[in-house]
Amino acid sequence: MNNKHHAVWAVVALLIVFLAILVWRLFIDPTPRALAPGGTVATTTPTATTTPPIVLTDSGRYHDAEATYPSVTPLAQSAGAEADAGAVALMKSFVENAMGGFEERAEEQMPELASIAGGQKYALDIDYSLYESPKTISYVYIIYENTLGAHPNAYYRTFTFDRATGENIHLDELFAPGTSYLERLSARARAELPAIMAKRAETTPDQIDAEYINSGTQPMGDSFNNFAIDGTTLRLIFPPYQVGPYAYGTIEAPIPLSDLSSILNPKYRP
Repeated sequence: MNNKHHAVWAVVALLIVFLAILVWRLFIDPTPRALAPGGTVATTTPTATTTPPIVLTDSGRYHDAEATYPSVTPLAQSAGAEADAGAVALMKSFVENAMGGFEERAEEQMPELASIAGGQKYALDIDYSLYESPKTISYVYIIYENTLGAHPNAYYRTFTFDRATGENIHLDELFAPGTSYLERLSARARAELPAIMAKRAETTPDQIDAEYINSGTQPMGDSFNNFAIDGTTLRLIFPPYQVGPYAYGTIEAPIPLSDLSSILNPKYRP
């Protein structure tokens, strides 16, 4: 009889332990659990991933170079795989050509400087930023070159693509045919830049060299080759020396697209 009582109490004790563990797991256990489709508990929490860019490197006796370009663009979702592949190929070609030209210049010029360079090499770095709008995507590449001068130099190369078609858009295609868009951009840049540059230089707009600005914003395509569309804003990008001394760095003039709506190509109006 005593043995039966002991067995019963043992079973009861096991049930109590089991229930305690179950309650702890369901209501107390702090371990996070992600819900899978259907409301069941998944074994792992989903992790957001991004496609990494492609990085190219090249080193030689007289140079080191590194460049980055995207392996996939938002066009893959909006315009399809073919448009995405075309955009990536265009940017890849630019990067490879820039690296090849840099290597050639390093190999031609550095032997004459080697004796005074103290083991230094020419250096190239190319990286990009992505800007998106409802109708376009823009890639802004900045090219840093150190050719052992007084300071490194910075250049830009920009690409803007139609989000629906994947077409590479040039500046004139943003505007309606026959419009005086270059004169409009020139006048707007000349009006905006003195205040922008004065803030950078911690001075007043009247102290900014207007002739320098005017020379870099003449109403011609070369003045505005570097541009991006960021949301509902057209960003005009001026590298060092274009509109002011090197110390001012890169200067951007943001212009709301709504201010240009009367001359914009209708499909790019905000």
